Amino acid sequence: MPRFISTLFALAGLTLFAAVGDVWGADDVEEAAPSFEVKALFEKDELPDGVAFEIVENDRAALSALLPEIQANIRVLRQRAPDLPIAVVTHGAEQFTLTRAQAAAHGSLHAEIESLVMDDGVNVVVCGTFAGWRDLEPDAFPEHVEVATAAPDRLEDLKAAGYTVIRLRPSLLDAPAEDPWEFDFGQP
Repeated sequence: MPRFISTLFALAGLTLFAAVGDVWGADDVEEAAPSFEVKALFEKDELPDGVAFEIVENDRAALSALLPEIQANIRVLRQRAPDLPIAVVTHGAEQFTLTRAQAAAHGSLHAEIESLVMDDGVNVVVCGTFAGWRDLEPDAFPEHVEVATAAPDRLEDLKAAGYTVIRLRPSLLDAPAEDPWEFDFGQP
């Protein structure tokens, strides 16, 4: 009988441990959901010829904050249309986290962006004009990042090619109070 009781307690302890582990896991970050605008694309009869995600913030952390949402958007778009052209056009202060000089400080972001380009065929674009205002040449960015002469012009070209442009913003909790069009002109 004592052996039966010790086995019963051991099983009860394992069950309790598993239940507590599930509760603790409830605080883990859940996989991001796709954007409302991407879900709305699926309600149409046909998808556009491509999708471009625009990011333009006065927040250097915006690209990192939006990366899970970008990845969720790409995942659901590719499930429906595996060959759909997708671009990420970043032309605010967040683009400077993609410079080669920032690779050590933002290693995981750089790896994820490179994976989007190399593994998922996503075109990642930064603004050469804004970079130039910071005295950065195109070679300040890794080879897998396209440096457009002017990101707004690149977005217009994508629209003309049939792309839908979706502006992504960090949540209101993450967004800075400043106007996103009044950019930080400090060092990248």
